[in-house]
Amino acid sequence: MIYDVIVVGGGPAGMTAAIEIKEAAPEAKILLVDRNKKVGKKLYATGNGKCNIANTELNLSSYHSENEFFPYQIVGVESYRDVTGFFDELGVVIMDDEGYLYPMSLQASTVVWALTDRLRIHNVALHMSEEVISVQQNEHSYSVITDKDTYETYSVIMAPGSAAAPKLGGTDRVYNILSKLGVPVIPPHPALCKLKSKCDISLLTGVRVRACAVLECNGEKYYREQGEIQFNNNYLSGIAIFNLSIQCAKLIYDGCRPVIELEYVPHMSEEKLHTYMTEFIAHNAGRRPEAMLNGLVNEKIGAYILQICNVNCTKVSEVSERQITEIEKQLKHMRFEITDTAGYEECQAASGGIDTRCIRPDTMEIEGMPGLYIAGEYMDVVGKCGGYNIMWAVLSGMRAGFAAGKRIQDDQNK
Repeated sequence: MIYDVIVVGGGPAGMTAAIEIKEAAPEAKILLVDRNKKVGKKLYATGNGKCNIANTELNLSSYHSENEFFPYQIVGVESYRDVTGFFDELGVVIMDDEGYLYPMSLQASTVVWALTDRLRIHNVALHMSEEVISVQQNEHSYSVITDKDTYETYSVIMAPGSAAAPKLGGTDRVYNILSKLGVPVIPPHPALCKLKSKCDISLLTGVRVRACAVLECNGEKYYREQGEIQFNNNYLSGIAIFNLSIQCAKLIYDGCRPVIELEYVPHMSEEKLHTYMTEFIAHNAGRRPEAMLNGLVNEKIGAYILQICNVNCTKVSEVSERQITEIEKQLKHMRFEITDTAGYEECQAASGGIDTRCIRPDTMEIEGMPGLYIAGEYMDVVGKCGGYNIMWAVLSGMRAGFAAGKRIQDDQNK
């Protein structure tokens, strides 16, 4: 038997692509192959189980790729409507939580069941617990070789995911599948993960704060994020850090020494902060130095600042002007040199993958390889937290599936 299309990967990109093919070409013979026992395994864990499927806000910091503007040839400012329309047609009601789009049930299972039910209705063949090892290009078809069998097909949609989250099926072996075809790969590395600080910040373990975080390297400021920051042993974590980790990891793997700068009181100018400190001392001369910071930041952060500023006195009136200046500096510009990222086991996504410079953005087809399409996280595109990666998976899956379906229709009309 020769299939019209084989879809590699049972995540949101692969399932969406298979559905789109059948919508365009109902009689098409489709096989979906996935190394997990069930489709949508990683999708179940998305958004802490609530499945943030898209975001209404889009700007140039939403996606990262070596081919900088490629993602924005697929995702536009109104593209979230395509995603919500797709799921609405599947029977998933979407709610808008300040731009973050979720299923109304706030359960990822709602999304997975809707996708799998549509695959079943369309009679898409599913081969689970089967890993694709390689793809070979023939004269007018492709051979898909797995650890169990070899299948023939006229088209292939590659959506096997990335190396991220191996417990949910991620593996770096996916980057070798197309190697014999000479498809270029951007070296992958963890993304959306915590970052390791060079200095000992174990005193801050367990602290959660809202702050501004800026990624800087060699005097150049890259990105600024505001949100929750968490401290975990000697790692910085939280959504704001995860978003900065994409570029930070690249800098690390390029041999640079990036710095994360935290601003704990972004609502206060440096002048206003200095006035606050001066007036506090004037009105509370006999209080301990810890009290001076207790009204501004978490007590552990206050203790850490006093420690690195060598404040050992018992009264705020004994704190020197030089120490006051240094305390203010730490509140506005505390710097952490970053030496490493968490591994794939603890990251939500991976940067790198198939080089998008070889992909046609109108069809997601590999240039010079008719019928070979790429979708989802497998290519060198990664979005920040907030639904951007599922939105990317669905939109790229829709485009690849539509193109593959149209190819089947065109062949039938010849």
